[in-house]
Amino acid sequence: MRKYLLSFAVMMGTVLLTGCLSDNDNKNSSVDYVVTTGALIVNNGSSSSKIDGSLTFLDFSTNPVSVQQNVYRTANGVSLGGTPNDVYVYGNKIYITGSDENVVFVLNKSNFKQIKKISTVADMGEAEGVTPRHLKAYDGKVYVTTYGGYVGVIDTLSLNISNMYKVGSAPEGMALGGTSDTDVSLYVANSDYGNGNGSISKISLATGSVTEIKNDKIHNPQQLAVLGELIYVLDWGYYDENWNQKEAGVYLINGNSISLVIPDATGMAAAGQYIVTYNYPYGSTNISYSVYNASYNMTASYLLSGGSPIASPCAISIDSNTGYVFLASRTMDPDTGYPSYTTPGYLNVYNGSGQYVSGSTYATGVEPHAIDFVHGYESIHY
Repeated sequence: MRKYLLSFAVMMGTVLLTGCLSDNDNKNSSVDYVVTTGALIVNNGSSSSKIDGSLTFLDFSTNPVSVQQNVYRTANGVSLGGTPNDVYVYGNKIYITGSDENVVFVLNKSNFKQIKKISTVADMGEAEGVTPRHLKAYDGKVYVTTYGGYVGVIDTLSLNISNMYKVGSAPEGMALGGTSDTDVSLYVANSDYGNGNGSISKISLATGSVTEIKNDKIHNPQQLAVLGELIYVLDWGYYDENWNQKEAGVYLINGNSISLVIPDATGMAAAGQYIVTYNYPYGSTNISYSVYNASYNMTASYLLSGGSPIASPCAISIDSNTGYVFLASRTMDPDTGYPSYTTPGYLNVYNGSGQYVSGSTYATGVEPHAIDFVHGYESIHY
């Protein structure tokens, strides 16, 4: 598995290829390469059916790949509780948002043992820290959005929330962007709970200033990708009187202009110059996929080929080290013919051309919701 996770990136053309970290002309030299050693999938579970959330680990260092379920419970003897929403690997730790628990779980990356459980409501306030949602990290800090309308700043040494920023209503995903190391901003998608008054907050990490970006086309933003000064927004649009989802897609904000670059999208993953999306609107049984090249501002169909058919997509991610696309799905209920929200799901891996990677269908927990990757180094001697 590790071998093929080193082999693909050029097929998608991503700029985030497996990289040479050191090189010289001496004899008996070695080159260190980044390798993807595992993937983590956080599963929502089902609060209504009293199924706790869980964490799945795919260990790519073994052959065949070891699929380990409930690794948090196994390591700590307790569950992640209701509706864990996001997972993020940073340094030697794993961070998981426990939305129903109002906590951020901090785990040891090597053994999944809990290091700390950070209470967002205790550190930020009962109203401000409620319902932590998404995570992003930069320069020794982990940022967490809360439905209280704030972004909390976790210091990765003390594991305390050391600061917080007021943003818009019901913030969800975040992305980092900037033109230099001294001009880095954190962009935040404020969903407004789907009420139609969404916005994007821009937090300058150098000055702490917060500005808001609003536009009539921004209704219900969920995820972001930033390339230089270009902001790509996955927006879920709105619902008509018959609960048909309208105007969902990926929008490009370029200065004062905004345009739809990927029509019909409800899920998004980005790496390098590429954005891959799926479209599975509320109440629909039709699924479509697209890939967008930011360098050429071009969108094309992303046609999946091979593997277990994706019945009900619910999580997508691109491993920036390899370019592989990881796509998770609910299973179909054989009795009703509809997706099941109470049985374990599964995940397929595809290359940049949409070709299924042979043997790469893996079981997940109930309602797989977010995916992140564990990276390490491998030396090649010459």
